[in-house]
Amino acid sequence: MAEHIIHPIPMMLLMRSIHEQVYRVGAYVGQVAIDCVYLWYIEGTKQNIVVDTGMTAEMLKNANVPGLSTGVIHIQTLEEGLGKYGLKPEDIDLVIITHCHVDHIPLAHKFRNAKFLVQQAELDYHRTPPPAPVDPRPCPKEVLDTLNWEVVNGDYQIEEGIKVLLTPGHTPGGQSVAVDTAKGVAILDSLCTTDANWDVPPSLEERMEVLCPGVHSDPAQAYESLIRVKEMADIRVPIHEPRFAWIDRIPD
Repeated sequence: MAEHIIHPIPMMLLMRSIHEQVYRVGAYVGQVAIDCVYLWYIEGTKQNIVVDTGMTAEMLKNANVPGLSTGVIHIQTLEEGLGKYGLKPEDIDLVIITHCHVDHIPLAHKFRNAKFLVQQAELDYHRTPPPAPVDPRPCPKEVLDTLNWEVVNGDYQIEEGIKVLLTPGHTPGGQSVAVDTAKGVAILDSLCTTDANWDVPPSLEERMEVLCPGVHSDPAQAYESLIRVKEMADIRVPIHEPRFAWIDRIPD
């Protein structure tokens, strides 16, 4: 079994309503969620692989995306984050895109030598996105039309110990990333979760095992995808969970 290491590269912290994070949970009314925007470098692969591209705080402020554009704190640049591992954006061979929302793909142009692995359903969704009130975060058309896409349908083995899993619901073509590590399979989910989505309040434990993300294309589908991740993962990595901003490696 391959023993890879996942390195979180945090780029910014942001605050938003808890109901952007968890769907229709009355126990959380009035609370605020703290999220972190990352890219993730996977060490130990044959090719240089990262997951998502990150986004700068300035880009997020200028994008004026409802629910994402307030309380933004810069952490580091893409170049600073990758530089800690002796890499530059042009050294990356493959970028796995969990989904194409604007906080996961806007720095794609910096990875000029990379292929971008994406689900066909995700491209189809963003090429004809729903109206803004339904999903205010579609991928910009200029990004869709200029990247070197590697398109897959469903679960796909990238190389030994690295696999993507089709986990729709946050978006129709979201894909989580399963990584073999020394302590089991770590899964970076595609559903924009934090620990809040996995830590179900005692009052709801008899009714549900996880909490659906507040932003979704299909809440039932999102729930089933989270259950799939829960059953398969030895280590769950919610991809907006802020505690990873202070962790250099997974597993530690």
